[in-house]
Amino acid sequence: MATTPELLALHDVCARLDGAGASMRQMFETARRTVLSALNPALSDHQRRRELCRWFYGDALALSAFPDAEHGGTVPTFRSVVPGPSGDVV
Repeated sequence: MATTPELLALHDVCARLDGAGASMRQMFETARRTVLSALNPALSDHQRRRELCRWFYGDALALSAFPDAEHGGTVPTFRSVVPGPSGDVV
C-alpha cells in the first residue's frame, strides 16, 4: 500500500512535536503495540487492522472501515488468557 502525501505530511508534523506531544505519541504507540500483541496471531492483516480500529474507535467505525464480508469465517479475536493443558496461555 502506498503512503499518501497526507500521511507523509502528518508524519512530518509528528516528528516536530514538542516534548508533551512526543510523549502523547509514544503513549499511543505503546497502547497500539499492547493491543496488537493481544490479538490472535491467526488473524489476517485485514482482521488485525479492523480489531485495532475497533479497540480505539469502536465497532461502528471499525466495521465501516473494515467490512467483515470480505473475510468470512470466525477466528477468535483475542488470545485466550486461559492456560492450556501444559500450563501455557493459548
